[in-house]
Amino acid sequence: MPPIAEKANTQSEIGVSLPVKIEAYASENSFWREISCIESVSQSSAVFYLTRHIEVGKLMVLKMPVRKELRRYDFDKPQYRVWGIVRSCERTMDLDFPIFCVSVAFIGQEPPSSFNDNPSTIYRLGKLGVDGFWRIDETRSGPENRRHPRYPIPIEVYIAIYDAQENIVAHEKTVTENISESGASVFSQLQLKVGDSVRLINQKGGFAANAVVRSRRVGKDNLPRLHLEFVNGTYPLDGIN
Repeated sequence: MPPIAEKANTQSEIGVSLPVKIEAYASENSFWREISCIESVSQSSAVFYLTRHIEVGKLMVLKMPVRKELRRYDFDKPQYRVWGIVRSCERTMDLDFPIFCVSVAFIGQEPPSSFNDNPSTIYRLGKLGVDGFWRIDETRSGPENRRHPRYPIPIEVYIAIYDAQENIVAHEKTVTENISESGASVFSQLQLKVGDSVRLINQKGGFAANAVVRSRRVGKDNLPRLHLEFVNGTYPLDGIN
């Protein structure tokens, strides 16, 4: 059974018609995006429609041009990017195909570390915090854990960002926090967003692969990390137990 969400005791949602870009994981290695339209929004929640069903308790990130009074940060940016938990997803009918009405409660600017470890994690909605964002608790890790085990190994790597002409426009030498065959968490000061593309290179190991930023977070040590998924290669971890 899906986790039962607490009913919201928050500001009234305002009826609007705004474009919104939704990004979420179907599984650790399956990422989707959809453009929709916000039906109503407040500082702590939003309602919109999707063409697919999404499980209650899953996390997603929304990007939308809401007014400053409906934000809790990024007041001067044209787009407000906020993470939320699905608290309901109900099927409706529009013409001859199904449409799903989705209600999302905002949880903050970044997802929890458990989500970065396993994007299939399902959460339970808790109480509204003093900061205006909803608290969540992990309930289960999804139908499958990682396809590939992750190892907490510091490996020196080079991250490069290319422009459309394949010129390097930014780069950084850093180390991994952990790594698997299909991705890695790396310490990084690069100002990248979810969905951005980079190239990760380990010159000593003779490995290079294009990668996509799946999340960005700051740890308890106040160091920012990028969580990368390799898109055209797998890291050779033979002999590592």
